[in-house]
Amino acid sequence: MYRNILDPEPDGALGLPIAEILNPANVSFEDRLDLQALTYFYSVVALDANGRESASYSTVTADVTRVITAAEAVEKGLVENASDLSPGDTVKMAFHPLGTDYLGRDLLARLMHGARVSLFIGIVAPFFFVIIGILYGSAAGFMGGRTDQVLMRFADFVVALPFLLFMILLRILFNVESGDSGVGPMLVAMVMLSWPAAARLVRGQILQIREEGYIGASRLLGAKTNYLVLRHMIPNTMGVILVTLTFAVPSAIFTEAFLSFIGMGVAPPTPSWGSMCNEGLKTMLTTPHELIAPAAFISITVLAFNLLGDGLRDALDARMRATE
Repeated sequence: MYRNILDPEPDGALGLPIAEILNPANVSFEDRLDLQALTYFYSVVALDANGRESASYSTVTADVTRVITAAEAVEKGLVENASDLSPGDTVKMAFHPLGTDYLGRDLLARLMHGARVSLFIGIVAPFFFVIIGILYGSAAGFMGGRTDQVLMRFADFVVALPFLLFMILLRILFNVESGDSGVGPMLVAMVMLSWPAAARLVRGQILQIREEGYIGASRLLGAKTNYLVLRHMIPNTMGVILVTLTFAVPSAIFTEAFLSFIGMGVAPPTPSWGSMCNEGLKTMLTTPHELIAPAAFISITVLAFNLLGDGLRDALDARMRATE
């Protein structure tokens, strides 16, 4: 069976093959090919004695926007009994506020599920690499001297590693195949390569705090290194740490979206805002809302966390608020 939007009679152009008559169990007339409000010509080609297509065919004209069989309507819960339907009846489909994608999946439901994936990566990854940066930067800043130089040169080495190449190697190492989500390799890559920025900020704060008078007084009283770091230094850097964490979240969300957009992040069918942008790019000219919706969610979320970071910075640092 073939389908065409043009009459096949003049030149015998039957159009797009959509079904095999020899295997009727697998034939589905539900619209999976983006039917529109047009006149369609369905042609059934006769087979010869050898089972091959002959030049003989019969064409039926149909003015439809969407077609579904009675059995499929019952299977999807649209009607209770197939006997209640007759050819030409209208079946009301489920309401989709933002429409569906090219596979008929509800776009709003995928956006909500994709938010779970994108926000999970955007919050969990910064949480871990900021903690690593706090511990690493505190150790480097407090010890100072040659130890500080060695630790920070290693941090510079980590910064120089190519993120995309590292991501490819991790996908191979994790054996990510078609159908796998790909969330694990992305989290590992972001945690392993993103902590140096937090470490540098914390180190700078520790270098400044360790010269304060109360740190020297604590040393004279016999305070141990662990006590000084955990009781005095890290608590006094919490303002910088919270602001760093808040700004790291939108950065991680954008990184996930970019990697998924180029096919190196979350893999279909697992939805994320980045992978949905990748899928929406294919149908941008016909259904632009499939690209605009996830892109808008990414922009709004990134903007919200950036505004939150600015608010925390102003609230936790009175001197910066006064100068600005």
